[in-house]
Amino acid sequence: MIYIERLAPFARAFLLSTTFLSAVPVLADHMGPSGFGSGGGMTVFGADTLDGGHWAAGFQLSYTKPEQRSDAELDALAARGIGAHNTDYNLNASLGLSYGVSHHLTVSAQLPYVRRDNLREGTDEGVEHLGTVSGIGDASILFKYRLTEGESGGFALIAGLKAPTGGTHRRSPNGERLETEHQPGSGSGDPVVGASGSLPLGGVQLAASALYQISTQGAQQTRLGDRLQGGIALSHHFGPRPALHHDAHNHHHRDELDEHSDAPPHSGIDGFVELAGEWEGRQRIGDEVEEASGGKWAYVAPGVRFTAASGWSASAAFAMPVWQQIRASHPDNRYRLMLSLGRGF
Repeated sequence: MIYIERLAPFARAFLLSTTFLSAVPVLADHMGPSGFGSGGGMTVFGADTLDGGHWAAGFQLSYTKPEQRSDAELDALAARGIGAHNTDYNLNASLGLSYGVSHHLTVSAQLPYVRRDNLREGTDEGVEHLGTVSGIGDASILFKYRLTEGESGGFALIAGLKAPTGGTHRRSPNGERLETEHQPGSGSGDPVVGASGSLPLGGVQLAASALYQISTQGAQQTRLGDRLQGGIALSHHFGPRPALHHDAHNHHHRDELDEHSDAPPHSGIDGFVELAGEWEGRQRIGDEVEEASGGKWAYVAPGVRFTAASGWSASAAFAMPVWQQIRASHPDNRYRLMLSLGRGF
C-alpha cells in the first residue's frame, strides 16, 4: 500500500487487519510465526502500527497444494529409513484481532484452524493412510513497537509467543496417536522475534519483514525445527487519495497522526508483489534428530487488495515457488492461494 502513513487512521487500521495474520508457512504441518502490519503484501508487512485506541479484525484463508507422491515413492523412501508423508492439500484458516495500545505499540492475537486432507505416510509395513486431520491450532500473540516517526518510512521491532493451544492427541483410523508434526498443535510455547521496515519510493511502497520462531520441546518429546521467514514487497495504490492538512495546534514531531483529511475517504485498489522465503530447521524427537526434515524455499506472490471507504478490505494473492530445497520427509510445494478479509474500527 503506497503512502500508508498519509491515509486516514481508519484506513491504516483495516489495511493492517488484512496482513497481520499472514505468513502461513507450508514447509511443515504447523503454523509458524505470523506477521502483522500494512504497507506490504500478504506475508510481508511494513512498520505501520495502529493508532492508540483503534482496533482491527481479520480473517485469512490459505490453501496449499503440495506436489503429489505416489504410494510407490513413499514406500521407496520408507525403505531408506525416511518416514515421508503427503496430503492432497493443507488448509489454514485464521482469525485475528489487533489493538493499538499507543501510536507506537500494537498488540495482535491470532487463532488458527488447520486441516490436512488425506494424510498418508510411508512406513516399514507399507503406506499408512492416516485420514484427514483437522482442529484448532496454536494461538499466537505478538507485540509490535514502532521506533520511528513521520512519513519517510519506518522501522519496528516485534516480539511474542506461540502458545500450545492446539490439539495434540489426534489418532489414526486404527487408533494410534499421530506424531506431533501431524497434530493440529505442537504442545510447545515458542518465542518469536522479528523486525519490519517500510520506505516510500516514488510511486511505490517498499516493505521488508522477518520473523524467527525459536521452537521448544512440545508433545511426545518432539521439538519441531526453528523457523525463519521473511522477504520484501512492492505495492502501488490505484485510485484517489484524501487531501491532507496539518493541524498547527496539535502537530508534534512530524507525527502522521496529526494529519487530517479534508475530503471523505475513498475506496481504492492496491496491487503488490512480494519475494519471500522460509527456512525450517530439522525436528528432534527425544535425543534423535530427523535428518530428512526441514528445508527452505523462496516464492513470488503477486496480489491485489481492495479497500472500501466503509472500512472493509479484501485481498487475494497467489504464491508460486521460484526455488526450493525441501528435505525428503516433506513434499515440495506446488502453489499457495491466500485470501483475506479485514476491517478496522
